[in-house]
Amino acid sequence: MMPGETESPNLQMDYRAARRAFIAACEAAGVDTVARLHPHLGPDGKPLFMDCAALGPRRAPKAMLVVAEDAAGSAIQIALLRGGITPPSDAKLVLVHALDPAAFAGVAGDPAWPPAMLGAVATEDLPKVRDLTVLALGGRGEALEPVLRARLPQAKVKAVPPAPDIAQARDAVAAFFALQ
Repeated sequence: MMPGETESPNLQMDYRAARRAFIAACEAAGVDTVARLHPHLGPDGKPLFMDCAALGPRRAPKAMLVVAEDAAGSAIQIALLRGGITPPSDAKLVLVHALDPAAFAGVAGDPAWPPAMLGAVATEDLPKVRDLTVLALGGRGEALEPVLRARLPQAKVKAVPPAPDIAQARDAVAAFFALQ
């Protein structure tokens, strides 16, 4: 397979549909999203975006970062939002949808872009966090830790095992919030 080719013609559709559903779930939950424009276009010639949503107080000292990289991870985030998750008053939940939207959409991208944007999320959404737990959905969380440690040197950063389904994701989020 050549770079930029997709294994399935539905990959691009999955990205677009997943993005729409994520934004709709955020809107229904009353949560604003921030979109970051990827430098490459999707296979349909349209822009690609990484979207973020933050629930909880801006200056919270504790946070859970939930990162979705693919359609399965997106579906889990949407289910979490639809389930009415609410962080405790001293914690926040930050959702990163389509960490690498080019890969999600099935096109070649810039490998430096996802870490740079994750760093921006850390700086913008987690500046006061001292205790950060990372939950990867559809990817490997250990690849996220070095970027977050570099951007948040004041924080203790730990990754929990990736959650392959909504039940395990709900359990991980509930366990994190129960400790707060």
